[in-house]
Amino acid sequence: MLFFKSLFQSDEARCPHCMRKLSLSNVRFYCTFNPERRHEIFLSFLDKLKQRLPTCGRNFCKGKGIPAQEAVCRFCGEQLPLQYLFHRRYLSFCMIGVAGAGKSSYLTTMLHEFKYSNLPWVLQPIDSRTLKVSQQNDQNVYEDRLCLAGTQSGVAPKPQQWIIRDTTVESKDVPTYALTIYDGAGEDCERIGDNELDPVISRYIAGSKMFFIMFDPLLLSSVRAAVPYEILTSSQALDRQSSAPANMVTMVNALANYIRQSCNIAPNKLIDRQTAVVITKLDTLRDLDNDFGSSSLVMKSSPHASRRGFVDADSSMIDLEIRDWLQRQGETAFLDAIDANFQRDKIRVFGVSSFGQPPDRAKRLAAITPHRVLDPIMWMLANEKIVPTL
Repeated sequence: MLFFKSLFQSDEARCPHCMRKLSLSNVRFYCTFNPERRHEIFLSFLDKLKQRLPTCGRNFCKGKGIPAQEAVCRFCGEQLPLQYLFHRRYLSFCMIGVAGAGKSSYLTTMLHEFKYSNLPWVLQPIDSRTLKVSQQNDQNVYEDRLCLAGTQSGVAPKPQQWIIRDTTVESKDVPTYALTIYDGAGEDCERIGDNELDPVISRYIAGSKMFFIMFDPLLLSSVRAAVPYEILTSSQALDRQSSAPANMVTMVNALANYIRQSCNIAPNKLIDRQTAVVITKLDTLRDLDNDFGSSSLVMKSSPHASRRGFVDADSSMIDLEIRDWLQRQGETAFLDAIDANFQRDKIRVFGVSSFGQPPDRAKRLAAITPHRVLDPIMWMLANEKIVPTL
């Protein structure tokens, strides 16, 4: 049985478009059997008791007796997929990073690998737009071997909406979870505080339970000096002259100020949102003189998918390895800013490679072999008690 009451908790469900808290009283239902006579229908006491969608009761309507075909947020007027109403829990995360960090590429390979890694947590798109975007990105990367274009700046990000079905539970009522993902342009995140999209970005950030902060190591001055020119030019999406610590420190502090202001957190309090700090393009660091080393865990295959759970010891060691590497590089400003703003037990550092190897000079990709792209989301799902911690 589906549980309306348990789903629309005031601290759980939010409209994926305006991020306002949802309840049954601020969702409007419509009969659209005849589009020219679209009309609102209302939940009855019996509908709430039986935890079901309302049905059309209008005489002479061809949709009479048929459940509502459309749900709309009363606040913003955006349509809500009917499936969105029936989940055990609502998860949302924001992907944040400077321009060219590879957020869209990472999101594409992470979602693809999650869907096709034979995990018992089945990932499915919940709306037609998410399905279309996912199919197009998969086609571009996995079939056509093309690097994805960066997210368009100056345009409010549209949320991707997914369902996670937990098939580890042997029941006719499979637990499902709604997962909403926001992927904004890096340029807009860099201009937080002086951007016409500030209200939208702020709302998405404030409403998200989890953050993915993407960190491009090729913007570190020490790494840029050591990476061969061919790899540097083929792996960077943009020609950036500034160094990552300055950009990322500014972004982290601005983000922290937004979260504190939006969530009414005092300036002297650490932020307690789950935060995955993700170093991208790990493949470009393999042959550096001061790399992680052949014995490091971060360069070895991830154990989480094969063991069908989150291996905490593996992830904790990688967190320490990357922090140690940044210290050896003399590039600690970014992590210092993170630790100064976010609660330490809510943060985990990860290293990933979306493609497995750098593109060639023409920005073409070889066979796609993602490396550790599932680690951050498995950590987040484990913290939500959806994936077991091993």
